Amino acid sequence: MTAPAAARAVAVVVLNWDGLQLTRACIASLLAQTHGDVEIHVVDNGSANDEAGALRREFGDRIRVHALPTNTGFTGGCNHAIEVVLAEGRCEFVALLNNDAEADPRWVAELVAAAEADPRIGACASRMRLFDRSELLDGAGVWLLGNGDSAPRGRMQPADAWDRADDVLSACGGAVLLRAAMLREIGTFRADFFANFEDEDLMLRAFVAGWRIRYVPTADVRHHLNATIRRVRDLSFNVRSVRNATWAWAVNLPAITLLLNLPGFLLSNLAIVLLMPLFGRPGVAVAFLRGRWRALGELPAILAERRRLAPLRRVGGWRVWWAQRSFVVEYARLVWLRLRSHRIGLMDARREAAR
Repeated sequence: MTAPAAARAVAVVVLNWDGLQLTRACIASLLAQTHGDVEIHVVDNGSANDEAGALRREFGDRIRVHALPTNTGFTGGCNHAIEVVLAEGRCEFVALLNNDAEADPRWVAELVAAAEADPRIGACASRMRLFDRSELLDGAGVWLLGNGDSAPRGRMQPADAWDRADDVLSACGGAVLLRAAMLREIGTFRADFFANFEDEDLMLRAFVAGWRIRYVPTADVRHHLNATIRRVRDLSFNVRSVRNATWAWAVNLPAITLLLNLPGFLLSNLAIVLLMPLFGRPGVAVAFLRGRWRALGELPAILAERRRLAPLRRVGGWRVWWAQRSFVVEYARLVWLRLRSHRIGLMDARREAAR
């Protein structure tokens, strides 16, 4: 009788930054995983009040805590643990899970099973549900839009409607499985991104290098949307986000894709700059202008990075262009959702007033 195959070793990386209660719940969900070989790496990004020590005392040798002296962002924190895992060479996969998310017990097992179906699957995206309304979707992978923007696939739609596995162009770094062999080939996150769009940059780099990115609907997590990000979202954060998105788009997309996207890019950016102040949101226009201007000032570095990555590029520009989603369609859906939620809010307010 043949012995059952050993489970593939998986390292799961969780970042903590002054989020002890959320991180505890996240770790508890990882300790309950059914996959047979999981090691949990918790990176403390310079939290106050010795949260790294609190985690060590509570969980002991069931987790590995990496205490960093300062906040190095999502990119620095994740890269620190990923580089340790890659150097040790024991794990075939690295999974990332936001500390404000909790994973289903079969989360790791389902991601690994999907990745094992094809050695060219470099990343697997999870089905992320809203924590307090798990019937609704946070995201099922990520759309890359034809104007250089991106959006979570299916956000605020019924989660059960997204129950078919398929290939995607990008995945959210908040709940994703990465193949170690892919990371050794294409590299890890860009440290200077700090936070936001670092996952899009990595996924695009992987996609154009010929790696498949697979959405796995059976790999469920529940996510407290923006529980961490809202603490740091300000103008400088938004400017950096626009700059990072520009880098991800300009560095990784093939030339023909960039050319085909250019009219939509110019049109949508002009619309944002002109219309946002009229809708009472001038800060959005300011962030876009400053972020694009910052990226333009870094054009020599962008071009140098394109040249450096050119030998990895194996996917043609037409294929990338076809895999994108129309920004007109996605923006129309988002506007409809906003109007619908506003209408529902008004109806609820009227009902409450009538009581």
